[in-house]
Amino acid sequence: MVKLLRQISLTFFGITLLFSVNAQKLGFAEVLEKTPLEPTTFCVPNNLQNADLLQQERVTVKYGSNEWLFITTTPQWINQQTQNGSLTDFYFEFAPPALMGDSARFFHFVDPVLNGTNGLQQSYTGKDVIIGVIDTGVDFNHPDLQNANGSTRVLRYWDHTVTTGPAPMPYNYGTVWDSASINNGTCTSLDNHSHGTTVVGQAAGNAFANGTQKGVAPEADIIMVESNFNAANWTLTIADACDYIFKVADSLGKPAIINLSLGTYLGSHDGNDPASIAIENMLDAKNGRVVVAAAGNSGFQLPYHVRNDITADTSFTWFVNNPSGSFGPNTIFFDLWSDVSEATFDFGFAADQVSPSYSLRGSTSFYGATSSLGTAIVDTIWSGTNQLATFQVFTQIVSGNYNMQVLFTQVDSTAYNYRFMTTGSGSYDLWSGQWIGLNNIVTNIPSAAVMPSIVNYVLPDTLQSIVSSWNCSEKVISVANMGNRTSYQRCNGTQYNTNPPVTPGKLSGSSSKGPNRHNVIKPDISAAGEVSLTTSPMWMVNNPAVYCTVLDTGGYHGRNGGTSIAAPVISGIAALYFEHCNDASYSDFFNDLTSTAYTDGFTGTVPNNAYGYGKAHALDLMLSTEYVASVSGPAGICSDSIDLSINTLATMGTALWSDGYNGLVTTIIAPGNYSASLMDVRSCTAQTDTLSVVQFIVPTITPITIGTNLLTAIASDSYQWTLNGSDLPGATNSSLVISPPYGIYTCYTISTDGCKVETDAVQLGLSVSEFNLHNVLLYPNPTENTFTISGSENILSLSLIGADGRVIPTVLSNGNQVDISHLSKGLYQVVIITSQGIVITKISRM
Repeated sequence: MVKLLRQISLTFFGITLLFSVNAQKLGFAEVLEKTPLEPTTFCVPNNLQNADLLQQERVTVKYGSNEWLFITTTPQWINQQTQNGSLTDFYFEFAPPALMGDSARFFHFVDPVLNGTNGLQQSYTGKDVIIGVIDTGVDFNHPDLQNANGSTRVLRYWDHTVTTGPAPMPYNYGTVWDSASINNGTCTSLDNHSHGTTVVGQAAGNAFANGTQKGVAPEADIIMVESNFNAANWTLTIADACDYIFKVADSLGKPAIINLSLGTYLGSHDGNDPASIAIENMLDAKNGRVVVAAAGNSGFQLPYHVRNDITADTSFTWFVNNPSGSFGPNTIFFDLWSDVSEATFDFGFAADQVSPSYSLRGSTSFYGATSSLGTAIVDTIWSGTNQLATFQVFTQIVSGNYNMQVLFTQVDSTAYNYRFMTTGSGSYDLWSGQWIGLNNIVTNIPSAAVMPSIVNYVLPDTLQSIVSSWNCSEKVISVANMGNRTSYQRCNGTQYNTNPPVTPGKLSGSSSKGPNRHNVIKPDISAAGEVSLTTSPMWMVNNPAVYCTVLDTGGYHGRNGGTSIAAPVISGIAALYFEHCNDASYSDFFNDLTSTAYTDGFTGTVPNNAYGYGKAHALDLMLSTEYVASVSGPAGICSDSIDLSINTLATMGTALWSDGYNGLVTTIIAPGNYSASLMDVRSCTAQTDTLSVVQFIVPTITPITIGTNLLTAIASDSYQWTLNGSDLPGATNSSLVISPPYGIYTCYTISTDGCKVETDAVQLGLSVSEFNLHNVLLYPNPTENTFTISGSENILSLSLIGADGRVIPTVLSNGNQVDISHLSKGLYQVVIITSQGIVITKISRM
């Protein structure tokens, strides 16, 4: 853990000194002293001066955001460039990392998805999806993490903790191994902790060891990044790891899920820190990417978060010193964050005697929250001439947020409560806690009768106890932890029973709660993690005499729990989802995951800041992405080409038919078996059923011929004559005798399969007589706009009949010209009634 440099002389206490910008970066001086030349992750403000400097100095920008440029360089370079004014500023954080750490498949309905049952069209196992895990490493020798031939399922292993091999670029630190290095035994990295191996197994174990404790996505590919928990600017190394995993996945053409079962309890808790911004940009850059994070395991701890909406009255919160704090004995530290617009308060410090009675012993002047920016405050609390405590205040603006870190470097009396006081307006959130090596916040307070000013005391609460940074991003899925099992059989034959008892399905008391600092619901979803059995590293498996208190009866799987093991359940479910919907976005997955989550008597009304939107339901999630699709065509096949269409309730994007046609409808011209592959807007796929077209059965009928008072047609099946669109009763022979009043006649035939074919319509207005068509000519034919009728007969009326049998009123102009420019292109019947009879012919409009 990074420790604060405490070399400021006591002679400076009680005054405010202007420091270099470097002195205000909590912990940077120690890193500069101990590892000045070690490649370290930094980010610098994204401005023209810094960009030009990086280019001139040939420092590679790994990736960037609107606010930051992310680089790897040495602390010495950062210090030199800042001191000489070439670099405007840099980001350095004190945010110590922490780890967040079978039958879960039952609670989340995973087995039907793996088996392709309960309404699913196929099985899903995470095949061709990458699960990237950033953790303590992985034991790739475990059979559950190998293929059937014994080769590794780990595609890449980037170890941040060693420098014995090639460092991946442009990150320029650590050592990266590929699968060939693992398979040939040259990879020397391994999980010496066990946390990472259990996380990978929960997400992707394939049960090859002994057929038990299968993970959620047993055919997913694996990328491991072993984190260096002692790294300076640790959260930025996690952003590097995410960038690396996504880029490897892109090179392989596969979607990637990243699991982060680690985090820090300090920070802005709003998802707006540099590491979060970088990860959000990666998610926005491309579909097929998801990041899943453990919400944290601080639920059993004493309240360590304070929210204060400040009024003009002076309010305060007490801290007690930690005799064995991370910064040394008898120290106090807290981390405060506010929106810049809310950092309108003044603050000060004081010490209160607790016993034998409460009394104020000494206090400082008040400082303006933002007026202290650019300075490091060093001050002392005095009681007369007695020095009660010395402290330092570090303030900065980070991505539009105001941050104050306060460190009491020497507490002379451990019998006091130490006040943080505020007045004015605005608001803030702060975090501390002895359980993370910092300080407890006082919850046992006197009554107003004993201490009147206690009415202005701000108590800590159990909200916002989630880990910070990426876990608080609206674009990262935060996972709560619920009970998985109550007991199991150890490999030494004894029974393990939880104590205190774990209730399967109920939120674990240790699971951290939201919301984030901007009141966004966190966590997002719940999963079973508490008391899970998953892959254990082989150094445990091979030493059962020592580790049988942890290993199950099969000897290959051990107990772990917490949100660390709940998160990979969701990562595995995400891999199942992206196997099916490989081009979906993180928001597609979030919406489908939360909308199909289930609730019960434990969850209460959702969403809430304990269970999120409920408990993940893998089967309903996958059913929501599948859809039953069928192919339909006409009852009979009544032409030499027919249309097949897809029937589905889903919103379709594209369809590819077996004959190569793209679209939801296809026209076929040959017998065969026809089906289609479907893809919706999320790239979720499905296959239709198959429609078999054996042969084309097309009934035939000849055009109507006109004789004296007689119409005739020849059909392959039955006959039915119509007049003006209605069937003529009894007119079911090949010929029809007509009589006035006349009209529009057709004849149709219907085959035994129900296919119907009808003649073109014939319109008759007088008695019928045959005419030699040479007596009446139409020209030009075909025509584009007009045609002329020539002949010796006197034309009484003129009609056009379209291909659909519709009669089109037509005007004959002077010179016997007819304008058809307003009609659609095609063939039309022309019915000309003259003083001598009827002429029927055709005109084609081009």
